[in-house]
Amino acid sequence: MSGKDNASETLAKGLRVLDLFGNEEGGFTLGQIASQVGINKTSVYRYVNTLCEMGFLRQDERTRLYRTGARMLALAHAMLERSELVKQVRPLVDEVRRTYDLHVDVGILAGGTIHLVYRRESRDTRAFRSFISTSELHYLATGKAALAFMEPDEREACLQNLTLTAKTDKTITDKTALLADLEKAREKGYALNNEEFVPGLIAIAAPLFSLRTGKVVGGVSFDATTDRFSMKEFEIQYGGYIVELAKKIAAVASL
Repeated sequence: MSGKDNASETLAKGLRVLDLFGNEEGGFTLGQIASQVGINKTSVYRYVNTLCEMGFLRQDERTRLYRTGARMLALAHAMLERSELVKQVRPLVDEVRRTYDLHVDVGILAGGTIHLVYRRESRDTRAFRSFISTSELHYLATGKAALAFMEPDEREACLQNLTLTAKTDKTITDKTALLADLEKAREKGYALNNEEFVPGLIAIAAPLFSLRTGKVVGGVSFDATTDRFSMKEFEIQYGGYIVELAKKIAAVASL
């Protein structure tokens, strides 16, 4: 009997519902969940109701939207704290935070989505809302670093599924312009984000490569406010450094 024959289709559908909430912070209606996971509303209601009863999801009493619940957040936190990847990455990131007071994010790419695995905030970025997990790679420095260094066919497939929505008036929403920006990132070895995610926040990110496959598997970024640096100053000061940090992370994390 094959592995597929042994798989639980019911469990797989429930996990597809749960996985949806890893890519969006705003919440979903029942109809939106059904549409995005491709399951009828009656079945989705059963899955969502069960997940709410178990604490993995909750329904906002005011908006009636379904959102992540406390149990899901606790599970995610526990998994990250015990993760070998986090244990390996933490000393390198914490050293950057202590030495330069920079906000540092380490994200891993999976299925066209960047997932945050470790973060250290700086004093000037604590008031800014940062990503946890998103498939909208075009407005994040880590996302653009990953896109820039993907194999061409993989990048094109990813872009085909990407809606270039604007987060700020500086977000790149034209595919031709985005490809040009990604080509610049490839030439430099790192990607820039000039207030494309949040006004007043700039970032620089380098790709993380698997030492086993040579493929890009994520990114590491430095974030700062425009009160502290201009984009040009930030790039000059930390462009080369973040590339070296990415190499160190890839080496110790066995990505």
